[in-house]
Amino acid sequence: MTSFDGPKFKMTDGTYVQTKSIDVGSTTDISPYLSLIREDSITNSNRAVIFDVNWETETKPSKWSLSSVKLSTRNLCLFLKLPNPPFHDNLNDLYRFFASKFVTFVGVQIEEDLNLLRENHGVVIRNVIEVGKLAAKARGTLLLEYLGTRELAHRVLWSDLSRLDSIESKWEERGAEERLEAAAIEGWLIFNVWDQLYE
Repeated sequence: MTSFDGPKFKMTDGTYVQTKSIDVGSTTDISPYLSLIREDSITNSNRAVIFDVNWETETKPSKWSLSSVKLSTRNLCLFLKLPNPPFHDNLNDLYRFFASKFVTFVGVQIEEDLNLLRENHGVVIRNVIEVGKLAAKARGTLLLEYLGTRELAHRVLWSDLSRLDSIESKWEERGAEERLEAAAIEGWLIFNVWDQLYE
């Protein structure tokens, strides 16, 4: 049975985020995990899935390649480490998930990522919200549109970021579990920014 069986991390409000990290190979079936993310987004997260992507540059020809995807809800964080070059067949589930009209994909500073997904992978995310722009409009403060995850969360939530700061201060020395914890914290923070603005 599919489950998020990675570490569970306690957030500053006392709730927990359950995680799963997957090194995606040519035969890896990620669809059950995407289904759990979708179900949790509908049940507990105002239909929002927080997403973030990372890229690697291929030198010949000069091109960007998707290297990892992070998907978060209020309770779950899924981290997908993708092969380079990505295996196409088993990522079709991810591409279909991005095209879903049943959830809203929420991110910070994602315009460039959306362009790279479309240009390099043919992926179009149908229902997407740049939470910084939403915060700037809702709060009447243009600066919020240009902030990164940490700064936006601090300005909107006034949340305790000491654990995230501790992990990020020595990023190169951190192990996989601490990096996964940072991913879970960032997803949880942006979910809470979205949730506050959504109300």
